[in-house]
Amino acid sequence: MFTFKTEKSTGRYCSFYPDHHHIKLKKKQVGNIGGEFPHKIRLQVKKKDINENGNPNCEWKWITLKRESNSVEDAKQFLKDNFAEIIEKFELYPLE
Repeated sequence: MFTFKTEKSTGRYCSFYPDHHHIKLKKKQVGNIGGEFPHKIRLQVKKKDINENGNPNCEWKWITLKRESNSVEDAKQFLKDNFAEIIEKFELYPLE
């Protein structure tokens, strides 16, 4: 199951920056939810074509799902409801 962590912006100019909403799997970050409307879901997936077209120094790439949500809670619920499909379709790359 996915878990979520929200990092609030801090500091003198915190009102100018949106909060960061991280998507985690087994306590490791595998993506994020955009803080601005419409909220987009981005996941880190392993590259299959590392040596052909991509940068051989980077093993993963960002993908953005077509789904755009009206709220962060709606995006979280979408991820929870479609967990099995996402795991089956994409090979997620966890960051420490």
